Amino acid sequence: MSASGKTCFLLFSALTLAMAKKSKKTTIVHTHPRRVKPSPKNPSGVTIVDEHLRRLPGTYLDELEIYKVTNGYNLKNIAKPSAQDLGFDDDNAYDDLIAIWTDYFNNLFSIKPKMDPDMIKALIGSESGFKLDPKNPLAIGLAQLTKETLKIIQDPSGEAKDFIFNNISQKDLKNSNLAIPIATRWLAYKKVRAESKLGRPATHEEIILEYKGLLKSKSEYKKKALERYRELYAKLKK
Repeated sequence: MSASGKTCFLLFSALTLAMAKKSKKTTIVHTHPRRVKPSPKNPSGVTIVDEHLRRLPGTYLDELEIYKVTNGYNLKNIAKPSAQDLGFDDDNAYDDLIAIWTDYFNNLFSIKPKMDPDMIKALIGSESGFKLDPKNPLAIGLAQLTKETLKIIQDPSGEAKDFIFNNISQKDLKNSNLAIPIATRWLAYKKVRAESKLGRPATHEEIILEYKGLLKSKSEYKKKALERYRELYAKLKK
């Protein structure tokens, strides 16, 4: 093979490899016609759909897939949060959901060291006191996710694009079956963010602070937020 031929071959191979990697998450849907109901403005009943990216299965979850995962998950031999009395109503009501989704994302992202289900349980307790709807105007549901977070976690080109959710509304965050997997995925993302900011592995407290948006904060509220989480986490570890 000539030198120019080898160069072309290598370029083609690199391009093919790059496309293969991209296809794991998205596929290009090219411009194509679609039949619609004829109207005075469009008597032909044909419209052109613009080129766009479509997520592939395995790179996102919608409500139906979330329920499929939850209902089909094997609870044997997975780490579960401690069932200690934390002083709240329903403080042990979500232990199976926490166990399932902690294990799911630990395995999906090969997280090392693995996220601790007690960390997630203490987080939920510190955020909402295990109330499905704490009536906070700034955040929603058990894990107190914000509207901005909900947008990010569903954006296929955003900062959490490696794995997103689809067709989840704000009211869905008041449903524990949907709020817990979303919060756990967000916590996994925040773990990565905290370690990037710190330049080293993050402690569980630092991950929680990043989730709360307080890792680099110097406010008085940071200390109070951490104290509440720390108290609940300590009780779970007794």
